Amino acid sequence: MYVPEEKSTGTYDVIKISDCIYELTSNDPFNESLCFGTTIEVEAEKIEEEGQNNFVFKKIHTKSEYKLEILFLPIELNQSELQIVGEMIINEGGFWEVIFGGMGYVNLPKKSKLDVIEELNILIKRKKN
Repeated sequence: MYVPEEKSTGTYDVIKISDCIYELTSNDPFNESLCFGTTIEVEAEKIEEEGQNNFVFKKIHTKSEYKLEILFLPIELNQSELQIVGEMIINEGGFWEVIFGGMGYVNLPKKSKLDVIEELNILIKRKKN
């Protein structure tokens, strides 16, 4: 999808709602408004030489019902230890992903009380003891 305001193109994981409305199922690491759960309106643009469609971002149709937290993942924890907190996020009805190998993008329902940083710190303290 091409985003004219940013003059950038990216690939997005989506669920098709209609011909021009899609729900994002991941986060754009460069645009916080294009995050998990946001529905967007796009316009198909035919790419003649490749015989396929490209999409052009038009507007946000509906903002995400999730709050987005971006955090640096602690180097003290390995993948399986981070997965423990990931399961907590999923159990809260949220979504999480690791981008660029060390940044955690966490999407939690707005009503969630889970403090991801606190949970990561608890795991770090346990590991040191």
